[in-house]
Amino acid sequence: MVTERKWAPVTQERLFNWEKALALPIVECREELVPASLVPDKLLVHPIYFLNGIEGALPECYVRRGVLTLLLEAAGRLPPGFRLVLLDGWRPAPLQTALFNKYREELREAMPFKNDEELGSLAARFIASPSSNPERPSPHLTGGAVDLTIADDKGFCLYMGSDFDETTDRSGTAYYEKRASSGGAMAGKTLEALDNRRMLFAVMTGAGFTNFPDEWWHFDYGNQNWAFMKGDKTAFYGAVEPCFRWKRDNLKR
Repeated sequence: MVTERKWAPVTQERLFNWEKALALPIVECREELVPASLVPDKLLVHPIYFLNGIEGALPECYVRRGVLTLLLEAAGRLPPGFRLVLLDGWRPAPLQTALFNKYREELREAMPFKNDEELGSLAARFIASPSSNPERPSPHLTGGAVDLTIADDKGFCLYMGSDFDETTDRSGTAYYEKRASSGGAMAGKTLEALDNRRMLFAVMTGAGFTNFPDEWWHFDYGNQNWAFMKGDKTAFYGAVEPCFRWKRDNLKR
């Protein structure tokens, strides 16, 4: 589906650099995590890793309170009847480790000539290296990173030109922009993907998020990724955990 509204092309103000992003200091604001599933009229929650049975995944998507506020603002920028579909938010460390290791092993099978360090670097292009280091937390561990797409007024997810978590060049947010600018054929589904990515990028960045350039679905707010892409000197979301009354640790008191 191509919407009637014309969306501005995807533009990134700077190239992303993991080392520079993770070097930025964090001044934690202590904002809590909240469930994102309580406003289904604007935001659909579809915890993709839980539904796929991935170890450590939760049946809810948690985000920082400020992130939820901005997600609702972004949803309000969509055409009538369209909704954001949140696939992942806060990601516990065991889940991050499971995803990273799974992808690294896929790469090992495809490229047995690569050593562990090379495979780790390749895997980190699409899945951040697991880290609970308070100075260098994985983006999803902060509650400030979200993975999402858009559903139309009939309940179908829009065509984005690549699958969620697809580890190819097609997943790059500006992939179809580059194809169009280089004179590549743009028609039918290709144009649909171009317009739909522009829509997602526009509503999310318009609400204050930044995009991770290698993944059309990944957006950040408040964490080191966001601070780097915005050119800010500090982040205000670091590693965090939900506060559950009956969490196992609390039962030891």
